[in-house]
This record gives sequence, structure tokens and C-alpha cells, in this order.
Amino acid sequence: MTTELGDRASRRLHVTALEKLDNAVCVALADVGAADAADALSEALADCAQTGVVVPQQVRRCVEAAGEHAGYGERMEARTLLTVAHRLLLRR
Repeated sequence: MTTELGDRASRRLHVTALEKLDNAVCVALADVGAADAADALSEALADCAQTGVVVPQQVRRCVEAAGEHAGYGERMEARTLLTVAHRLLLRR
């Protein structure tokens, strides 16, 4: 029984971390140029890593590239990448 509870807790932690990442992506989509959005994305990716949640490679790459584009003021490119990341996360 302890294993079942542990598995449930682990799955819930996994889902929560991915939900936080998806929320950060949505916030960044709302205002791509905001420094807070980039910080939220970095924090969400770090939380996933800290909790041992494996973020799909495509999602991670999209989020990281979007941050770089936003840093250069390339808002449309960043929005495109964030939209792709959001859709990939919805599939999970």
C-alpha cells in the first residue's frame, strides 16, 4: 500500500510540475517581452529538473529557444515557439 501511495504522490508531483511549466508558457505567451515571463519559464524548468520530472526534449528546446528570441526582442519567433511548447504539453 505504501508503494501505491508513493506512486500516486510521484505521479501527482510530475503532473504538478508540468502544469506549472505550462502555466509559465501561457504567461509568457501573454507578454513575451516581460522579464518576469522569462524568469517564470526558467523557474518552471528548474522545478521540473529538481523534482526529477523529465520534460520532453522538444518542449525544453522550444522553451529555451523562446527565451533566447525574447531576449533579442524577437517576439513573433518567441510566441511561435511558446505556442508549440504549449501544444506539446497539452498532449501529455
